[in-house]
Amino acid sequence: MILISLLLSACSTLPPAFKDSHITKISYAEVSADIESYKNTSVRWGGVIADVKNDENFSWMEVIFYPLDYYGRPKIDKPSEGRFIIKSSEFLDPKDYAKNREIIALGIIEGKTEHIVSSKSSDLPLIKATAIHLWPINYRDNYYGHCRFCYFMQLFW
Repeated sequence: MILISLLLSACSTLPPAFKDSHITKISYAEVSADIESYKNTSVRWGGVIADVKNDENFSWMEVIFYPLDYYGRPKIDKPSEGRFIIKSSEFLDPKDYAKNREIIALGIIEGKTEHIVSSKSSDLPLIKATAIHLWPINYRDNYYGHCRFCYFMQLFW
């Protein structure tokens, strides 16, 4: 039992804030169908950064949503379900939070925001971030090398 616990803990690299049991397990599809009814709901969502903009008071990050795996990493080999916007009171440096970086965010659904692309408008869920974890650029390349048990578990997860 101790060996299994140690092996599993070696696979877990998410900060403790992301393991909060009060987070609602709700799908992107449910929220995007009726964003306003999920206001003030805590979520843990992730994906790939599409864009980052900073203004005087907030940083805004557009994220391409992907479901998360057991460890909280975006499953980029699965189809994206859409996009959402993260609003952060912290400055998000576009150099670090660059396009195509993988992230996971913890936050509260604040409502919806209008998103315009090629003269088409759509409403996207707006998440007020309480924590953001940026995955290292090369973690997918090095991830399985340090933990063979993690690789084995991924085959069945």
